[in-house]
Amino acid sequence: MDISSLIQMYKREKSSSERANFENLYESAADFCNPSADNIQNKRSKGQRDDVERITDIGIKARRMFTAGMMSHLFPQGQNWIRIVPTDRDLMLNDNVVRALSSTTKKFIRAIEDSNFYEEMGQCIDHCGYIGTTALYCEPSPKRMLNFRSHYINQFYFCENYLGEVDTVIREFKLTARQAVQQFGEDCPQDIFDLAQNPSTSSREFSFIHIVMPRSDFKLGSTDKKEKPIASYYISLTGNKLVMESGFDEMPYSVARFYKTNYEKYGRSPALEVFSTLPLINRMEVSRIRGAERVSNPPWLAPNDGSVRRISNNSGSIIYYNAGNPLSKPEQLRPMDNVIVNDQMIQKKEQEILDAFYVPLFNPLMNKQNMTAFESQERLNLSLQFLTPAVNRVNKYFVTPILERAFGIMLRANMFPELEIDELSSASLEFDLVGKASIASRQMELFGTMTAIQQMSQIAQINPEIFDNVNIDKTARFIQEVNMMPIDLQLPEEQVQEIRNGRAEAAAAQQQAMQAQALSDAYVKTTKAPEQGSGAEFIQQIVNQGAEES
Repeated sequence: MDISSLIQMYKREKSSSERANFENLYESAADFCNPSADNIQNKRSKGQRDDVERITDIGIKARRMFTAGMMSHLFPQGQNWIRIVPTDRDLMLNDNVVRALSSTTKKFIRAIEDSNFYEEMGQCIDHCGYIGTTALYCEPSPKRMLNFRSHYINQFYFCENYLGEVDTVIREFKLTARQAVQQFGEDCPQDIFDLAQNPSTSSREFSFIHIVMPRSDFKLGSTDKKEKPIASYYISLTGNKLVMESGFDEMPYSVARFYKTNYEKYGRSPALEVFSTLPLINRMEVSRIRGAERVSNPPWLAPNDGSVRRISNNSGSIIYYNAGNPLSKPEQLRPMDNVIVNDQMIQKKEQEILDAFYVPLFNPLMNKQNMTAFESQERLNLSLQFLTPAVNRVNKYFVTPILERAFGIMLRANMFPELEIDELSSASLEFDLVGKASIASRQMELFGTMTAIQQMSQIAQINPEIFDNVNIDKTARFIQEVNMMPIDLQLPEEQVQEIRNGRAEAAAAQQQAMQAQALSDAYVKTTKAPEQGSGAEFIQQIVNQGAEES
């Protein structure tokens, strides 16, 4: 790959007008929702106080509740929110496949929990709340198998393919001379290499870029990293030198756009949905504070001594009037009414901000209003449907690619020997994400299914044949799946069939015994005792023997 072309692509993305416009939006949203965030446009140095006169913290509160709610509903720790299933779901009817995938899923979830996934993903979801665009990187780790790194918007740029999918990521970062030599060795530019040898200059920082993009001339199955499907280039901007070329089997970066329009590349956030309300409510808070000050320390009225005085209505000020003219005396100020009206307006605007961040959906106790547990759960499931579009985008274009990357790392490390069974030799696998938001959607399907069965049960009292239209076994499997019943507690279809066959055989034997007993009783009643040694006596012995065996 031509290095100059790669550098030109980086400069083009960095200086694009669309990028500049979104950086302005993101910076403004961060001022009111996360003032401690890294600056995007280098307006201030590290540790420098922001220059925004922020009175209210409603944006910060809404962002934090959004992050906590999304993490709880998408990635509930302690629960199996990931299921590895075959693309051909008919394979799940095979008990060997079910057991193998169940074991694989448990191993994979354990590896995720042992890594720093939740910490770094929490950072990404936090970025989605007030910025709307973020990135997560996955790499193998010698200590804990998997390692994840979140990246702020000021650290990376990206390009889309013709399908609107992110297929190229450019990350800009800094390394000290010492760090650069540690990572890239003698491939570093000579200037950096020389500075790294001197302790007094080894801490000097230099800029690098990491470009990851599809490789057109890759070789499938090759072990050579320079022939992998995803190309990787590390370039030093000092001297524009390529310091490392490699490759990946999967895209190591996953870029999230929380909201996205068809004509924009960068994502939007809940904060940008109420972009005008955030500074407005800040000004309203200032007005409320001033009104409260006037209530506690109102202006004073005093007679004029004849000199010219400036009139002020600030708290604690003195307003002079002409004592000789009663008509010139101003009316007593009544700021309390203004304060009450302002409070109501602020509460309304605060609720608009909380609604934009889905806070009422994450906290159903806010609107419980003497509901039963069932009613509360049903309302929660219905409310979470409003999250479906955003959740689907996050799961499909952000979470799933990074999980595929992590799974590929473990698969190449031979961590899943249970998958080497004949039934899965040619099967393709996929992730089924079953967080609370996804479960809520399925719960609505289950609710409709159970309602249909209840209504059919009423009709079955007249015509039992109505249930000939329902596959009861599949219905049972669906109920187990939606309610996340553990695989270990579910019987495979073969064992279920064995139980049913045994039950049918026992019923048939009992019926046969009853028939034999009835035949024997009828024979005794209608015939005399057979003579000893006769054929009739022999038949009676056979009937009696059959009854005893039964």
